[in-house]
Amino acid sequence: MLAEEKIQRRKPATTPWAGRLVRQMRQAVARAPGGHYVLDQARAVEDILFEDLQLRLGGMDSHHYLPGPVETSFGEGGGHDKSLQSRFAALAEQSLEQTPASASARVYARIVNQLLPDEVRILTAMSDGSDIAISHLLARGGRFKNSEHRVMAFLSRVGNESGVMLADAVPHYLAHLFSLGLLDGGPEDNSQTAKYEAIENGSEVRSACERMRKESRLRPVFIRETAHLSALGKAFWAACSG
Repeated sequence: MLAEEKIQRRKPATTPWAGRLVRQMRQAVARAPGGHYVLDQARAVEDILFEDLQLRLGGMDSHHYLPGPVETSFGEGGGHDKSLQSRFAALAEQSLEQTPASASARVYARIVNQLLPDEVRILTAMSDGSDIAISHLLARGGRFKNSEHRVMAFLSRVGNESGVMLADAVPHYLAHLFSLGLLDGGPEDNSQTAKYEAIENGSEVRSACERMRKESRLRPVFIRETAHLSALGKAFWAACSG
């Protein structure tokens, strides 16, 4: 009984009681000298925290929450998928016999299976080893001046230069090529200033900047970079182009 009474005494206050307490505290602070200023600062902090939370939630990626392996049942008993075990065992056996050349060929074959025709066009345009200009649009500012959030990424003119069929998907193409390890990034190339300006003055980009200025306390900032074929990208291109 004593243990139950202690647990009941430690039971947290209900939400209505807590709400009344908060309101009373705010009223008391407001009546004190300078109280309204303190409340205004508190609300400002709340706004900042909420704004930061929104940005963080907007940047969350669903692939961080993948489901675990699924068990399948066979006949009357349940167990793991035997086909997965046999395939894994086969790969383990092949790993004992493969050579560096055959291993590279399988890596390149897997990459090829993940590419789209437009992405091949981009790789072809970059196969001469040149750097392409890339710009990222960030929203920076708010009440915390150093707060920033990426709005548009991998903006480039390489789609126009390589003749891709879906120009709007170029940022997606570039992000995918980076994820495959075929591209490496580099610093801004001052000799390509005209290309950076053309990228940043595109109609869609300018519209995003205007919305940012009008609808929030954030200001648009561009981060300029370059991209080129990585060591893997060069080896892949050499293997595929003959």
